[in-house]
Amino acid sequence: MKKRLLILAVVTALLLCLFGAAEETDEEAPGWKITASSQITLEARAAFDRAAAGLTDATYEPVALLGVQGDVYCILCRVTVDLEDAEPYYTLVYVGENGVQNIWDLWVESHSEPERSEEEEEVRKVDTAALLTDLAAEKEARDLVAEDMKALGENKLAAFIAEKWNDIYFDPDYRLYIDGKDDPGNLPVSGKHAFMVLGFELENGQMRDELKARCEAAAAAADRFPGSILVCSGGATGDNNPESHTEAGLMKEYLVGHCGIAPERVCIDESAMTTLDNAVNTFSILKDRGIDTITVVTSSYHQRRANILYETLAEIIRRTEGVSITVIGNYGCEAQAEDALVKYDARIAAMQLNEMLTSFLPEE
Repeated sequence: MKKRLLILAVVTALLLCLFGAAEETDEEAPGWKITASSQITLEARAAFDRAAAGLTDATYEPVALLGVQGDVYCILCRVTVDLEDAEPYYTLVYVGENGVQNIWDLWVESHSEPERSEEEEEVRKVDTAALLTDLAAEKEARDLVAEDMKALGENKLAAFIAEKWNDIYFDPDYRLYIDGKDDPGNLPVSGKHAFMVLGFELENGQMRDELKARCEAAAAAADRFPGSILVCSGGATGDNNPESHTEAGLMKEYLVGHCGIAPERVCIDESAMTTLDNAVNTFSILKDRGIDTITVVTSSYHQRRANILYETLAEIIRRTEGVSITVIGNYGCEAQAEDALVKYDARIAAMQLNEMLTSFLPEE
């Protein structure tokens, strides 16, 4: 049975408007490109029209083109269920040459909601277009976010996300801890601790200097806390990678062979392809290892987005599974993004928060 989701995915289109048009597209995962303009191209419209013939029980109105991966298009649609007095909502429809590839937030079976626990209801209600849109507006949105939180009332998860976003994105004094500038021994590490080392796209199946720098930063921190472990996350990336080397596999080799970290201290996730994947996949390892606290290790320009995702997922897991894992901070290497990802960092973070909250909604 399909998920009955009532998530307003219109946030992703509004985010595009907030940040304005750009001349280039920005890649978040290999192959996927976030469109700089939300205008639906002729090719995307043709693919949608072909696929729409298979969509029944509701009317789908294309609103905006959000992303492209090869011949697959991610299109924001306004949906009205074929029921009397049905309220329209928004959903992401992925279409390609073979028709509909996937649909996020589809709700076509009935207007009745499945029973949910109080914690699950918190997760469901937090994902509103207004809140995530205003979060991504960054510094101009403080008052707007306050209004959103007033409207959401006692929603504790929404309040948590807004508070963390305020700390990470709105606060100009948010501290980024950088290897070579800051002593990792000053990190507030406690309990059973893990350093989460996030991957970076491979080049010709090999690590780039930036990924090596992330590993060296993680090793420097881990040396100060010998009881900690390192969790490396990253799949087989890069266009020219015939042997399907993974970021995580090469990171472990580098940490052990070059940085002198004992192999038993290094765990790997070799399937993650995005920052969101990093968070979701590695939490399984953390739970299995009984980890209490974590530090996210990545590049300086990537730290804010990584930390908001890890903070939010940790809170969701605490509420839904009763497992407490605390993000105590960040550590990483100084680096400049090779493309315009920095400009759109908050937009991408809000989009991935939307996807995370959708993914963790309960199925009936």
